[in-house]
Amino acid sequence: MKKRITIFGSTGSIGESTLDIINSHPDKYEVIGLSVNSNYEKLLLQVKRFKPKIVSIRNPDSFKKFKDLNTDKNLKIINGSTSYEEILDFSTDLVMAAISGSAGLIPVISALKKGVSIALANKESLVCSGSLITSLAKSKNVDILPVDSEHNAIYQVLDVKNKSKISRLILTASGGPFLNKKIDDLKNISPDEAIKHPNWSMGKKISIDSATMMNKGLELIEACYLFGISEKKIEVVIHPESIIHSCVEYMDGSMLSQMGTPDMRTPISFTLAYPERIKTNVKRLNLHEIQKLTFFKPDFKKYPCLELAYHALELGKSAPTILNAANEIAVDKFLKEQIQFLSISKIVEKTLNKSSISFINSIKDVIEVDNESRKIALNIIKEGSY
Repeated sequence: MKKRITIFGSTGSIGESTLDIINSHPDKYEVIGLSVNSNYEKLLLQVKRFKPKIVSIRNPDSFKKFKDLNTDKNLKIINGSTSYEEILDFSTDLVMAAISGSAGLIPVISALKKGVSIALANKESLVCSGSLITSLAKSKNVDILPVDSEHNAIYQVLDVKNKSKISRLILTASGGPFLNKKIDDLKNISPDEAIKHPNWSMGKKISIDSATMMNKGLELIEACYLFGISEKKIEVVIHPESIIHSCVEYMDGSMLSQMGTPDMRTPISFTLAYPERIKTNVKRLNLHEIQKLTFFKPDFKKYPCLELAYHALELGKSAPTILNAANEIAVDKFLKEQIQFLSISKIVEKTLNKSSISFINSIKDVIEVDNESRKIALNIIKEGSY
């Protein structure tokens, strides 16, 4: 029997890679639903190839254009505030949650409430409401399978039976496109320069986060919730080759790691096939060609966003939600060339300092904190007080 897959964010890089794997295994997977924000042209091609039963289009103009051009008379087309719930009215076994940013939170909640396992590529969901999401998954007895290469690596090598014997989790980071630049060289960095990641092909927002290392900070927070490990036991190590994707160290001195070429199809295939494995067409690792692997500590002065993530974890409560909201605002303004690259961390830090840290008891609380934090960040930018 084929595994039924629904993809939230099907036209993004993760969504397209997921469909690439499904395309290679038509005997194993069936695409049930696809959701997009506005890229109706790419969605039309996906519908023609994979024949889903339902699609959701968030942008009203794109929704109308898609309906006018669609020729599949059996396809249900929806949009609106309840579309993420409606799309799951069609039975599915796994949701690929690949909508970037905090916008991906509600779709994840919708899937978990329906009792559907999640392949989680949206780290912001756990950053904003980690304890709420993990508790919901536990109550529904469904899996949260991490897609991020680092968390996926840990998931593969973490021995659940010996979790109490773990001494450290090590998250590896490439260091981004500016690894070999000094801080002074980053003052006039353009968005085009910042999105050119040396190892991974990603969307613009996550590419900027990689350049500031906020991406690793968000992954740090995500790891705490995913694996129930204190941030004091999680170390970030810069590993420019992006071959070792993370490590688990046990109290006996053993360190287990997952290795592979930097290709997101590897962790995606793991989540699609779990608990089994399937063949992929990713380039195989040739140790003779690599010859050496390098590792060193990140410089918090150069990468203040990473230090801010540790600080948010120490503050707890709503601090990670505030951190994420402020970062999304700052990155958006940088991509629009309205602020400088080095201003991103300053805006995030000032937003954290000016915000009230409160308990998060519900999704409503998350949304309220997120909205308020965005207002504070926008006001800081407007006033130029950073």
